[in-house]
Amino acid sequence: MTSSRSLTTTDEIDGDVFVHPVYLAGSRYTGDFALKPLFDRGFDGRHDDLGNYYLTAPDGRVRVGFIPEQEWDTLWKIAVYRNAFSAPQWGANFSDDTPTEIVTAVTAEIAQMYREDDDVWLDERPARASEWFAPYTTADWTPQLADRGATTLVSPDGLANVTHHLLPLGPEDAEQAGQDGRYYIGTTTRTGWYGRLSSATPARVLHAITAAMLATEPVVRYRGELTHFTEHQAAVAPIVPAPPSPLDVQRSLAAKTRSRQRIVPIAVPSTATRLAWTTATPGCPGQSARTRTSNSTPKR
Repeated sequence: MTSSRSLTTTDEIDGDVFVHPVYLAGSRYTGDFALKPLFDRGFDGRHDDLGNYYLTAPDGRVRVGFIPEQEWDTLWKIAVYRNAFSAPQWGANFSDDTPTEIVTAVTAEIAQMYREDDDVWLDERPARASEWFAPYTTADWTPQLADRGATTLVSPDGLANVTHHLLPLGPEDAEQAGQDGRYYIGTTTRTGWYGRLSSATPARVLHAITAAMLATEPVVRYRGELTHFTEHQAAVAPIVPAPPSPLDVQRSLAAKTRSRQRIVPIAVPSTATRLAWTTATPGCPGQSARTRTSNSTPKR
């Protein structure tokens, strides 16, 4: 379904349409948005020979991969380690159509948590199932019957869900490798997207994801970025520039007036000798008057 309403904005934005809700917006054409918080923290980046991109914390304890060139549909792989040579402490992965805002919520939270000179940030507590579900319940997401040890909530439109797996997930390395997860988010159709997060994922990271999932403000996209799924399931509205304010009009008129102004040449008096004034001086009786000239300029 497509919304016909027009929205206005005065900000410089990178897109030509608004999309709502966020969980139906799909991914952007680049990983830059989600990688920027980690770039700003000094993470090191490199490309492989296929064009995939990897960011690593200075001490090697956080690794993020933006991997469009691979044989499966996992676009993002995120892992946090207690030291550079240990197994991952927790991890997350997201498919290639995951809304960029969801991934950015994770990377931005990691950027805030990360400390190169201590381990305190690695001891952030994981969330309880009740914490994971509470905001969604408040937003009228409805629970499904528990299935094989999993509890799921579905969005009011029936297009997205979140799941908490209660039972053991199997080999720990499978969970950390992103092949399974304690927490699942995504759309309810195969044409959408999914994200999986492991058991030890900090509560604050899950809260950041929830805030992004439930955001009421539309997000911006270029129409050319939208998938067939987003075009037909989300509310998409064109971004209409806001009309100019009275101050904008005044500034525009002033600028046009200045551009029309011309410099008028100022006449400079010539320095050549000229007759400045004449007088007729009476002569002696019987003589005619005579004319005197002066080359000086009279005082005014």
